[in-house]
Amino acid sequence: MALKKKNIIDDNADILPLLALPQIVLTPLIPQPIKVDNELQIKMLDSLVGENSHIFVATSLPDEQNEANEQILEYGLVCIVDRLLQMPGAPTLAFLRPINRAKFLGIVFNENYPMAKIKSLKNFSAPKRFSRETDMMLERVDILLGNTMQYVSEPEKMTAQKIIEENSHNVLLHLYAVSHVAPFQWNEKYEILKCNTFNQLLTSLLINLDEADQKVEIQAQIQERTHRELSQQQKEAFLRIHLKQVRDELGDSDENDMIQLKLRASSKNWDENASKHFDKELKKLERLNINNPEYSVQHAYLEALLDLPWNNYQHSEISIDKVEQILNRDHYGLENVKERILEYVAVLKLRNDLKAPILCLYGPPGVGKTSIGKSVAEALGREYARISLGGMHDEAEIRGHRRTYIGAMPGRFLHSLSKLQSGNPLILLDEIDKVGQDYKGDPSSALLEALDPEQNNTFHDNFIDYPYDLSKVLFIATANDIASIPPPLRDRMEVIEMARYSHMEKREIAMRHLVVQVLKENGFTEDEISFTPEAIDTIIQKFTHEAGVRQLKMQISKVVRKLALMKVRGKKMPAVITGNMVANLLDKRDSYHSSLGFHA
Repeated sequence: MALKKKNIIDDNADILPLLALPQIVLTPLIPQPIKVDNELQIKMLDSLVGENSHIFVATSLPDEQNEANEQILEYGLVCIVDRLLQMPGAPTLAFLRPINRAKFLGIVFNENYPMAKIKSLKNFSAPKRFSRETDMMLERVDILLGNTMQYVSEPEKMTAQKIIEENSHNVLLHLYAVSHVAPFQWNEKYEILKCNTFNQLLTSLLINLDEADQKVEIQAQIQERTHRELSQQQKEAFLRIHLKQVRDELGDSDENDMIQLKLRASSKNWDENASKHFDKELKKLERLNINNPEYSVQHAYLEALLDLPWNNYQHSEISIDKVEQILNRDHYGLENVKERILEYVAVLKLRNDLKAPILCLYGPPGVGKTSIGKSVAEALGREYARISLGGMHDEAEIRGHRRTYIGAMPGRFLHSLSKLQSGNPLILLDEIDKVGQDYKGDPSSALLEALDPEQNNTFHDNFIDYPYDLSKVLFIATANDIASIPPPLRDRMEVIEMARYSHMEKREIAMRHLVVQVLKENGFTEDEISFTPEAIDTIIQKFTHEAGVRQLKMQISKVVRKLALMKVRGKKMPAVITGNMVANLLDKRDSYHSSLGFHA
């Protein structure tokens, strides 16, 4: 319900609806929009829109003793609510027109809204004639405003110029317009609001404008000196300072980084010694300044410690039958390898603290040394990672880099554990016989500690610089030539030979696995194309001369790709591939259907 207009310029106290704005000060006599997000205030303003209703707008501050309460500052403005703009998805805007200043005396609560008991203050005006000193002060106001506005954006500058021009017909309005567009803080605007005479207003405005001008000048000097003198390193330090200020404003400071590190550390399942080591390193970080280059190095080190799966092991129900079923499903033959895996699983089922053996599978290429790793990991219910050692020359790939080096990081073993988040995965060390050495060190010597069951429970990585337990990791290495492996390293592994496949084993592997894989890779289904045993025998006898099945798969792929070309060209394609068809297809590479004895 709208209130009737009252005599608001007499000496008596008035009671008006109260609109408290947190640390926002309106400028006298200057119409201005404000954002309102309080539903009760929006409802109140909506009921007061119009010339016959007034409202008291005051500045509020949080109460230091009770944050739930607000402290209303003494001076405020009596305003008319011209209109209320409410649009979906946007904040509500209230367009207020200040009438005169008033003093806040207290709050009177009614059934609907808080009401303010106020004493209105008479508006003052500018003198009709100015002294020479006043004229110079007015000129100084315009000069200082121009200085402070030269670094704002172009849209802000145009808006300020429009407000100044609209109020240029009256000196008092001009001064209030200057205070409205100038880059003042809310407390500086409040000091201007408290002024009771024209001279007080002019003096306060000059003081605040002069301070703002000095700030702008200092910022300009700093910016100029920065561009002229700062080296790249100094520029990075300067940016770090500003980044810290921004992060502090966003609540994302280095203190929050410390809190996050401590929270992550509290959830780690590490032993007492590891926990003490982390706390010691964290205290080092706390003593460093965020602008110190060592800060990022120490922070990265703590992150690496937290990324490791300390005592985090996968525990799955061990079933000998399930392990045997998965191994037989994925691999045909390899009886000696399967038997050794089943032995390991059987002992592991009896003793949960069994140290993982280091198995080395050696044999010619293509006999399934690498692919068996995934099957064993699935059978044991463990995470799986493959590390290729072929051509590795740098010892740091195994032991990691020292933290003092630029771009230092942990070695491949601990990096894999951090990625898998498991302390007992299966790690396949592929082509261990092809590890090299040069002036950067001998990686094979670094592998000795990792692959020694008596030492790898205290594996030392140069970056982590703290003993880490690798004894629960199941390592499976592969090699083509066991003689190329250094004897000290070979002695730490259990060597299992994987001999060449027989003709019958190759046929079974092709029929059970390779044909299915090749058809899927080339866009066919098992219902569209099938190979007879004679077709596989023909490929084995006439087109492959190897111990494994890699070339066999490639030759099957050649046949299927030729059939794919026939299908795309709309030619008639055989559903069953026989030995004669395979021989013709692989012999006459430029023919895709005529030699098969039928026509499309």
